[in-house]
Amino acid sequence: MNIWRVPYPKFGAGPGLDRVAKIAARLEIDLTAFGEQGVVIVGSNGKGSTAALCAALLQDVRAPVGLFTSPHLFDLNERFRVDGEDISDADLQRHWDRVAAAIEAVGEQANVGGFEFLFLIAADWFAARDCAHTVWEAGIGGRLDPVRLIAARRVALTSLDLEHTQLLGDTLAEIACDKLDAAPTGARAFIGESCASERAVIEAHCATRGLRADWVGESTLQAPLPGVHQRRNLALALSLARDVREISDARARASLTNTRWPGRLERIGDDPLIVIDVGHTPAGVRAARDGFASIAEPAVLVCGASYDKDARDLIAALSPGFSTIICAAAHHKGAPPVEIAGYAQAANADAEIIIADSVADARRLALSKARGRAIFVAGGLFLAAEFRAIHLGRDPASLAFF
Repeated sequence: MNIWRVPYPKFGAGPGLDRVAKIAARLEIDLTAFGEQGVVIVGSNGKGSTAALCAALLQDVRAPVGLFTSPHLFDLNERFRVDGEDISDADLQRHWDRVAAAIEAVGEQANVGGFEFLFLIAADWFAARDCAHTVWEAGIGGRLDPVRLIAARRVALTSLDLEHTQLLGDTLAEIACDKLDAAPTGARAFIGESCASERAVIEAHCATRGLRADWVGESTLQAPLPGVHQRRNLALALSLARDVREISDARARASLTNTRWPGRLERIGDDPLIVIDVGHTPAGVRAARDGFASIAEPAVLVCGASYDKDARDLIAALSPGFSTIICAAAHHKGAPPVEIAGYAQAANADAEIIIADSVADARRLALSKARGRAIFVAGGLFLAAEFRAIHLGRDPASLAFF
């Protein structure tokens, strides 16, 4: 595959719903046409897994189902899927060029954001493929996110954590309201039980916005993805998909059989067992650690964090229970490993703490320390993606992110 490098900054020049709508009109895309049979998923953690599960449930031989997610681990193509298959380089190039030309035609080159650009590529491709259903994962929040333009009749709120507070608000209540604002008046909002601490605020906001709030617990079906938290994600996915059309338990089980979601408690090695996870908030990494503990006895942890995250809380959530902790900085945005080591030592005074020179060195040390025990790699997207790349013989410096 090509190495795709988005030619726009991650965030554009301020709120961009008007410019995204203008570019879509230039492309002759009616974004609201996706909304009647489409699904939007917002939340702090679990969005990608819920989106992947929902798309699998909606997949049908009679009509294509589009899935737009973020971030990617290896290749930008991963963000765009139809019926479980990543977009080809040829199709990505075609729609990339179309959207870039539309941006230039309306004079928004200096203002558009990278996520907006990718959202428009997805919309252009899904329209060209005549997708019957589309599933959209929000980038950040909901009020100012391009997915709001879909006007989806059903929106899921997966979870809440203190993230992107400068944009979304300083409290979980403010963040919940921002995310739910991805839904248009009259839509149905499916809300995960993990958001129950803000139930009163959420229900009041939904009433003000004219949204129907449905609270969703854990699924009685077996989730195809590892981790106890995936039962909650599956319950939301089932609720969303069944609001689109009737799906029996038997059909759901068959649809979910081969569902995979890279980077979420993903097993990349068996001898020893190596599991990676891309969670990047304290709640997300805590759920991942608990999920890992349900798979194997905690043994060797390879951890790190991005320098723009709250590394102290992330590492404190990860470290308990591991006998050996190897601290590393990812090539992309990695926080200093000495800093990570200090947080790990404070959270787990009994652990052997090792500082690695690189992610490749962390992998070598982890394999030497494992002695048949399991290895868990967690703390952020970039660390997990680079470890996976090295494990598969790929240069982590070749990975292209925002």
